[in-house]
Amino acid sequence: MSSTATQRIKTAVVTGGAGAIGSRLVHRLLSDGAERVLVIDDLSSGYRWLLPKDDRVELLVKDVCDMRDVPAPADAPTVFHLAAFFANQNSVDHPLDDLHTNGRGTLTTLLWARARSAAAVVYASAGCSIAGHGIEAPIREDMPVSLHLDTPYQITKALGEFYCNYFGESLHTVRCRFFNSYGPGEVPGHYRNVIPNFIWRALTGQPLIITGTGDETRDFIFVDDLVDGLVRSATTPGARGDAINLGTGVQTRIGDLAEWVLAACQSKSRIEYAPRRAWDKSTHREANIDKAKSVLGLRPSVTVRAGLERTVAWFHGNREAIRAAAETERARSSTGGS
Repeated sequence: MSSTATQRIKTAVVTGGAGAIGSRLVHRLLSDGAERVLVIDDLSSGYRWLLPKDDRVELLVKDVCDMRDVPAPADAPTVFHLAAFFANQNSVDHPLDDLHTNGRGTLTTLLWARARSAAAVVYASAGCSIAGHGIEAPIREDMPVSLHLDTPYQITKALGEFYCNYFGESLHTVRCRFFNSYGPGEVPGHYRNVIPNFIWRALTGQPLIITGTGDETRDFIFVDDLVDGLVRSATTPGARGDAINLGTGVQTRIGDLAEWVLAACQSKSRIEYAPRRAWDKSTHREANIDKAKSVLGLRPSVTVRAGLERTVAWFHGNREAIRAAAETERARSSTGGS
């Protein structure tokens, strides 16, 4: 998935770089020849052990809202703004924390980038940031922004896009709308995504809980395919000022996903059902990725079943670290922390 264009990224700043996607991005940047990568992460949901042990990587443990005085690691760095208060249910439970990180954090990052003449700012938006519920067709980038969003997370991700547009004349900004990313690096937890939770439950003999009927669908993109899209967004001149969906254009039924996880884990865990969460009004999500293909040349190549196998292998190889992370996640959620 490497591209010759990625060689132009010599110095990068990755906010939220100790998270699941951010850490995989750091690995990718180093493999492409980056000379220095500055990671800014407060470790509220990221983990040091996910980052590569490499002298070219510097971790600055700091709230992204407090980075105004952080010196740039070099002239005109490329900035990947992934720091976020993740995600929907967490934002419903803690809306002020969501606004702090996703709203003020994004504005702070853009101000920092402009003051240091950043080569590009790639913003991690969300496929749900503009689309209200009830959309059955593939979501396109040119759809109008809905005023009927379902969670604070969706609202603040849309807010970040507005800020990116505001800074567009002075910065090369690209708004990447993530669909459902998964893969190595993401640990299980109360506010985490369905796939790491399914895998951990399958490996530990717990039932897999589907909130809904199982007929709901989502567009799952393997983390390394998504990271490829991020790097291409930063290095493709034609992407400047644009919004680009990072998905696969393929819907996966959640009931099928649960069965595939059980098979990949060789697990005898049961599948159980629970009522759909009050805010979860979208039964189907699918990205239209025509723009990612035409502008970025992105071709997501990892199928869900192949990606699950690779993710399960990562869980097996990091089982004790993941177990400790799961305990940390449980403690955070039980005390109301984020």
